[in-house]
Amino acid sequence: MPLRIIFAILLFVALSSASSFDPPRSKKTVDLGPTQSRTTTHGKVRCYFFSEFMVKEVDMGEKGAARLAIIPITNGASPRCISAQEKSEKVINPDLWTGYFKGVKNDLVFFDADDGVNGGMGFAVFDSHTGKKIFEDSALGALQFQDAPADQITFRYTRVLDSQCFITRDPESCWEQIKKTISIENVSQPDCKPAYEESAQKLAKGRCRAKSSNNDPCIAKEIKLARDQTDAANTIIAYPVEVTLAPTPSIKPLPGDLRCWPGD
Repeated sequence: MPLRIIFAILLFVALSSASSFDPPRSKKTVDLGPTQSRTTTHGKVRCYFFSEFMVKEVDMGEKGAARLAIIPITNGASPRCISAQEKSEKVINPDLWTGYFKGVKNDLVFFDADDGVNGGMGFAVFDSHTGKKIFEDSALGALQFQDAPADQITFRYTRVLDSQCFITRDPESCWEQIKKTISIENVSQPDCKPAYEESAQKLAKGRCRAKSSNNDPCIAKEIKLARDQTDAANTIIAYPVEVTLAPTPSIKPLPGDLRCWPGD
């Protein structure tokens, strides 16, 4: 059997064994009309109903939801989908997390960050019973949930992490620091130079477009400064991991390519 067919079969098996978030029993969106700051933007309340609780997202059109909350369902009576805060709401403390509803798995609620950073999207996991945050990280792409015992949740994703060092300036010591940070040894050091150069080229072209001078002479003038700036940016790394949330969250690196690029 050709190698490409074997790889396709293995990929299909891997994807079919992974699952996504639990679908809500129902969803409801309430239009609040134009917001005070922007008449063309309507505020909305989005409610996601599950068997034991409802997740409420009050979105007033600003960056991040105005309020995120988890509301228990008691005696089979579904909470109201309204903008006003109910007494039973477990409001997500904005000092701990701001963003948008991502999904639910078992009795855990996942929220995305309000914006991406360094090429990844932050996410956090909250306990629906207590409203407390139990885990947060940054991912590139989707989370893929794995088969696990009933008392735990396991999922895989590409983790995005700031290495806190400069691999273009001090490659050997930075690489050693990266391996120590992610607790992995048997992995090849990636070539980060192409990603750094691509970032510098985009930065130079963006500046030239802002000057209405998107031409080769302008880019040649701007590229040196752009390269100096990207070289001074922390190296961001992305690598596959598996996380288990029971009872204490743990992160395990998985075999696979490690990628890198300059931070924002």
